[in-house]
Amino acid sequence: MPVLILARHAKAEAEGPTDFERSLNAKGLAQAVEAGAEVAERWSPDVAIASAARRTVQTGQAVVEAVNRHNGEPESGQGLELRQDGALYQGGVEDWLDAINSIPAESTCAYIVGHQPTVAEVVGHLSPATGVPGAFRPSSLAVFELESWDVEPGQYPEPEIRVFLGT
Repeated sequence: MPVLILARHAKAEAEGPTDFERSLNAKGLAQAVEAGAEVAERWSPDVAIASAARRTVQTGQAVVEAVNRHNGEPESGQGLELRQDGALYQGGVEDWLDAINSIPAESTCAYIVGHQPTVAEVVGHLSPATGVPGAFRPSSLAVFELESWDVEPGQYPEPEIRVFLGT
């Protein structure tokens, strides 16, 4: 059973040179490390995709590093790599569906990190019974356990929602 993890980036600085260049703040870095550890331990994705904005890349990289440590990959120079998708920065639900559809059929788990409000809208689009989560805080995950990658949007099961506080 494949697993799809949709994530909102961790807590970011209030301002940066541009919105695209905003970095994670100290709390966000702690949230990203905490989320990465749990994602690595529970699901260990073999695909990782992030919006190309700095804060989502930083969040996704924390997950990738945790997965690679968990799998003993840092020493080999191989392992999970973060793919950046510029369309996820200001894109809509269709851009997220394109990212989901790019997941290889042989993948067992995929992690995609982006921005609000779109990530919550995607959760509601995939699982209308769940609806759009009202509060999808920074460093939240929606984890879908699927029968296969062929599940149609609108037919996804209710996800497990996780929030990391960076404690």
